[in-house]
Amino acid sequence: MYLVKIATIFLLAKTYLCQDINKYFERINEEYRKLNSVSAEISWDSAVDPNDVKPLKKSAIYQKTLILWQQKHCEEMAALVNRHLLNDTLRRQTYLLCRGPKYTYQEARRTSYLYEKLQARYTEAVICIPNPKNISINNTQDAEQAVHDYINGVKRTSATEDDTAVQLAVEMAATENLGSNDVLCFKGEDDFEKLMSRSKNERVLKWTWMAWREAVCRTMGAPYKELVEIENAAARRNGYKDIGESWREEQEIPNLKSFCRRLYKSIRPLYRTLHGITRFFLRRHYGAIVEETGPIPAHLLGNLWSQNWEPLTDLIIKNTLNLDERIRRSNWTVLHMAKRAEDFYQSLGLPPMTDTFWRESVLTREKHAHARCHGAAADMFKDGDFRLLYCSGTTKEDLYVLHHELGHIQYYMAYEDQPAIFRQANTALHETIGDSIMLGAFTPQHLHRLGLITDHELYSNEHSTREDNDNVNKRHDIDENIDEIKNHETKAKKFANDTARIENAKNYVDYNSKANNTRSFDNKLALDDVLLFKQALNKIPQIAFALVLEEYRWKYFENGLSNLNGDFWDMALELQGIVPPVYRGEDYFDAGAKFHVPDNTPYARYFLSSFLQHQVYETLCKAAVFGRRNVDEPLPSTIRMDRCDIYGSKTVGRILQEIMKPGHSKHWRVILKAATGIDDISGAALKRYYRPLYKILNKMVARYRIPIGW
Repeated sequence: MYLVKIATIFLLAKTYLCQDINKYFERINEEYRKLNSVSAEISWDSAVDPNDVKPLKKSAIYQKTLILWQQKHCEEMAALVNRHLLNDTLRRQTYLLCRGPKYTYQEARRTSYLYEKLQARYTEAVICIPNPKNISINNTQDAEQAVHDYINGVKRTSATEDDTAVQLAVEMAATENLGSNDVLCFKGEDDFEKLMSRSKNERVLKWTWMAWREAVCRTMGAPYKELVEIENAAARRNGYKDIGESWREEQEIPNLKSFCRRLYKSIRPLYRTLHGITRFFLRRHYGAIVEETGPIPAHLLGNLWSQNWEPLTDLIIKNTLNLDERIRRSNWTVLHMAKRAEDFYQSLGLPPMTDTFWRESVLTREKHAHARCHGAAADMFKDGDFRLLYCSGTTKEDLYVLHHELGHIQYYMAYEDQPAIFRQANTALHETIGDSIMLGAFTPQHLHRLGLITDHELYSNEHSTREDNDNVNKRHDIDENIDEIKNHETKAKKFANDTARIENAKNYVDYNSKANNTRSFDNKLALDDVLLFKQALNKIPQIAFALVLEEYRWKYFENGLSNLNGDFWDMALELQGIVPPVYRGEDYFDAGAKFHVPDNTPYARYFLSSFLQHQVYETLCKAAVFGRRNVDEPLPSTIRMDRCDIYGSKTVGRILQEIMKPGHSKHWRVILKAATGIDDISGAALKRYYRPLYKILNKMVARYRIPIGW
């Protein structure tokens, strides 16, 4: 009887203790929600009006409060863990709250100052040239001509060769004080990127590429180095070797470095083939400046960072689809585009954006001239308060970004009822949702639904699609065609030695030559294939770029670089097959030319999402086609994945909700396995998605005897 009483007392005591612990964690989560709300408000106000000093003052108070609060509760939680008093859910909350670097207040203040300095350097970058014709920066064609004339003027006055004139024109534009009258100023990445994506004038592209890095990268190295030193110290204080190890822990993937390399190698044959074909047509367009078998000069790839080659589509294939022009002719507004993105999610049974979203979001630069509009979705940690900061235009790229960012907000809304510590998610999975939807939004069927392609284009395309599908679905995966690629390489090398082909001038045309229109791939491609080609040029190069950016920073954090700038370009050569157009010395920090470096945002999430989004989309596609969950069989031979229309499928919406609702309450593998059956990240679905294109690429390689590799 005595032992029974003791046991009863023990059980009652344990019950009351558990109740106390649960109340303790409820209080922590409520306090954490309030702290996150303050942080979100500071971040929002700072981005919308960088000149306002009030957020900086609030930030100092917030940081001190957060550090003391987190230190106190993490010590208490550690004691509870050591006494084995926490269940799995509370242990995960403890892990999520207390992982990452531990800053002192002084370190936190200094990092805030350095963040602000780096971001200001990036977002406020400006280069001006004389503008005697009063050209508007919004007229890209005239702006291109103005740069061209400026370089010519420098060349005449300096009596130098063309390459030297471009270099001098960059240095002069970066250092001359031209005043405010009669100047044409390129401000921020948007202006530079527009010129990079639309110009085909090699010297203008080189000037733009160099000018951006002159404005951004020359003075970024020192503050970035100091930032890393502080972050490394804070990371070591919490048991990490460096801040890179802390970043990698965020993904909860063991041996993330080797894992990413394996993923890259799985799609490398596709990337190398796309690279070789792009190089071939760039050589046709620009001549000997592009080597026949070597790396591609970075400034010729249609993008400030060589990560999106879609602007080169019209150099490679005929009859490409200009969605920008079709959107322009449709007179779409930014609001219309945002509503179309919202409509896609609603068609799946997901909720509309909240009233607060439409009231508080910043969707254009109107009334927000100084806002840092890189594109960010915000969870304000208040009921229904989710916002978007994106100064959108009305282009295909803007339509993509809006679908992507609304995916983040759908995620915020889905896990809003979770405890505050769980109101986050694996960042790669967070990036995946919007991009998976984007794959559905840019199918021919949905573009037709939006009025961007005609009935004739949609339905005449279906016949050619059906003809190819049986063969497409029987083909081996891309990595099983390596022998075919190697065979083409051997033939190409032999062909390259043919003296009859050496530097025949008629193969090379100036950027503005009418003959250039005949230099693209002249086989008639179906609309599906054109869209898939554009998609590949956009997305596949991003994989290699993402790995370069992240591996470079990981090595930087662990003090593993021999030359801070030289090693960056060595990695770009190895993984991307690109080289800078001019020598880049150690007085530059060229990695900083990409926003996520001064913003100090890990990039592995984007790399992993490039694979995961295709896996998730394949699952959603099967759910839409079969009308049910957990489909093991492949898609029917009559349906290409890139043509799979998921719009309107409530089954798809339920799967997405199951992915998003748990937030960070469980490991991402557990969540994804339960919702989709996926328990790992691989390149298999991506290769299945691009299978139809791979046939076309191999045909091009064989027809033109294109060398592969660099």
